[in-house]
Amino acid sequence: MLRKIGSFVVWLLLAAAPVSARKVGVVMSGGGAKGLYHIGVLEALEENGIPIDCVAGTSMGSIIAAMYAAGYSPAEMRAIVSSGVVKEWVSGRIDPNRYMSYYRQLGSNPSFLSVRANLGNPAGERVKVPTNLISSTQVDLALTELFAPATAAAQGDFDRLMVPFLCVASDMNHRRPVVMRSGDLSLAVRSSMSIPLVFKPMAIDSMLLYDGGIYDNFPWKPLDAEFAPDLIVGSICTAGNTPPSEDSNLFDQAFMLAMQDTDYTLPAERSVTIRRAVGVNMLDFDQAEAIMDAGYEDAMAVMPQLLEKVGERRDSTWYAERRRAFREKCPALYFDNYELDGLKPEQRDYIRDFLHMDRRTPGVQRPMRFPELRDNLFELLADGNFTMDFPRVRYDSVSGRYTFGTTFGIRPSFKITIGGNISSTAFNQAYIGIGYHWIGRVSQHLGADLYLGPLYTWGVFGGRTDFYAIEPVFIDYSYNFSVSNFRHGYFGNVTQIRNAEQVKSSESFLSVGIGMPLTHRSVFVLRANGGHVNYRYDSDDFFADDTDHSRFSFFGLRAGLARNTLDKFLYPRRGSELNLSAIFVTGRDKYSPFDADDFISRENRHWFGGRFTWNKFFDMPRCSWFSFGLNVDAVYTNHPSFRTPTATLMSMPEYAPVSHARMVFMPDYRASRFVAGGVMPTFDLMPDFFFRTGFYAMFREKRDFNPLGGADERWHYIAEASLVYHTPIGPVSLSLTKYDLKNWKNMYLTFNFGYAIFAPKGTFY
Repeated sequence: MLRKIGSFVVWLLLAAAPVSARKVGVVMSGGGAKGLYHIGVLEALEENGIPIDCVAGTSMGSIIAAMYAAGYSPAEMRAIVSSGVVKEWVSGRIDPNRYMSYYRQLGSNPSFLSVRANLGNPAGERVKVPTNLISSTQVDLALTELFAPATAAAQGDFDRLMVPFLCVASDMNHRRPVVMRSGDLSLAVRSSMSIPLVFKPMAIDSMLLYDGGIYDNFPWKPLDAEFAPDLIVGSICTAGNTPPSEDSNLFDQAFMLAMQDTDYTLPAERSVTIRRAVGVNMLDFDQAEAIMDAGYEDAMAVMPQLLEKVGERRDSTWYAERRRAFREKCPALYFDNYELDGLKPEQRDYIRDFLHMDRRTPGVQRPMRFPELRDNLFELLADGNFTMDFPRVRYDSVSGRYTFGTTFGIRPSFKITIGGNISSTAFNQAYIGIGYHWIGRVSQHLGADLYLGPLYTWGVFGGRTDFYAIEPVFIDYSYNFSVSNFRHGYFGNVTQIRNAEQVKSSESFLSVGIGMPLTHRSVFVLRANGGHVNYRYDSDDFFADDTDHSRFSFFGLRAGLARNTLDKFLYPRRGSELNLSAIFVTGRDKYSPFDADDFISRENRHWFGGRFTWNKFFDMPRCSWFSFGLNVDAVYTNHPSFRTPTATLMSMPEYAPVSHARMVFMPDYRASRFVAGGVMPTFDLMPDFFFRTGFYAMFREKRDFNPLGGADERWHYIAEASLVYHTPIGPVSLSLTKYDLKNWKNMYLTFNFGYAIFAPKGTFY
């Protein structure tokens, strides 16, 4: 409302002012996130009826100028920026939780750092050094969506856009600025914004094009030479030709060192300059609203001067009609032809299957609208095995459809990953993973993962094959082993412990699974496991120095449905996770007491079971700093009794809604049948930093014995309070965990940095 009142007052005061200019050109400087300033300037110009007859820009200025020339209103630009997508575009990261199907994300590892190498390359070329710091794939496809329809409407002539447009790039092969006046609008803008070191440069003909700001960060002279406007409106969002300071970040320093001096001085007699040195870094898009508002305020401050020079003013209807007329010429992005380069034929076939480019009829390609094609491409690229160059998009005026073309590459196939968990307790883990991945007509992966720690060690060796029939199908196969040793204390306890026992177990089994996706975030898996598990525990004989030993050799089947939309697999803040499964396990229970040389009994055991688990995190309406989590877990089995009570308990399902519950052996939280649930209120303190509380209750079956002594109790409780911060390489947490609520016993304090990962259980539950 205040903006409209201000504009109205200016109109009343200056409506009769003398005029002389007829044609108005607007030129916009580069500056990264600072360039959002230009959106506010354009808002003020249109609100006050300033005609905009041609536009020019460099870098971010070229994006804003091109959006205006392509028919986007300042209000639409503001809405796009305010939605947060621009920050996502320049992050270089394709969010796997959003784009990658869940069936491709099964399993997790505590990765801090990974390195890829090509073992087949000559010495010195095995490890490929990145050519840029940020992947441009997000930006490339965003620019394609924004500008391909306008390119088609203008037939590649930038003079035929809604208003004529030009931008400037820097040809580093010939050391000169290049004025972009025709061709693919998205390609021209992408060339103009290729910040050195940050984004990959664009190769066009013999030119290697980088950010236009290197030679001309304010292209008013090309604007003047090409369009000869009577009035030039300059929008400048930087301090100008200033050297980097010790406070400049890495990106700003690199770009400022590459830049040559730019002429920011417009001809005084026929220009108006709107200027502010916006105080943000080049890639800091968190203050977008404030930056756009600053441009609007500065433009309004010079509006009297502008209105004195303008020959003819426009109303909102005129702008809207001009915009509508051009956008009606822009054909919607609808593709029916796909050209994939840079790969072997079998790899191209794999990608075409993956992207659903072909119908079942041979030689017929499946039409796709841009959102579907983009999401399919992001899913392909999200796991980091493929790279994609800037897309080539051509419009066929006869069919009314587009052709999508691009060049793919494959990243080095050998990958080493390191990570782990750093803890205040003995639950430290070091992780190393080695994987080899190759893609032909199917996708193959072989690898080994090893987790080493004083309490918990495990590893897996195996592989996976992904292929496409009518729908995607995968087969995995692995050998798994684990050793958990809880015989050296409870670790992290701050009060006396009365609900835990000291035991040791080890597992060794083979696993084969076959699965397929049901939806984008759900999967069905059928799995068979076979192997043995060893349980070692204190003997009932008070004077025994050694442990009793039970071994269960088993074969099991599991059919399971899973759906997962969690934003993090440890300490999630949003989304949900649902698992529904049924199992059958059969095997032989062998028992050896501490004083026997061999097993003294061998008995067959088998059981069926089912389990339902659900975790859901709700955002509260009108309360952005608070969310509410819900946990449900229910198990029903006809699990038999083993030879000893402790072996029976060790083989039963457990309720472990918090990570710490899997770091100790607590008989109270194990049962063949139970129903449990909890609530998890979460309070956001800062971005990625929150305080989570959890309150959980379990009601289990009645027992004829209590291994801890005393009367058997069927209700059991867990309370936990955690401070959690999600760093780029893993979460940092400080947790106070309390088991049962009758007294102050059974309380633990633990600090963890990284991921506490636990091995899959051979008998499933």
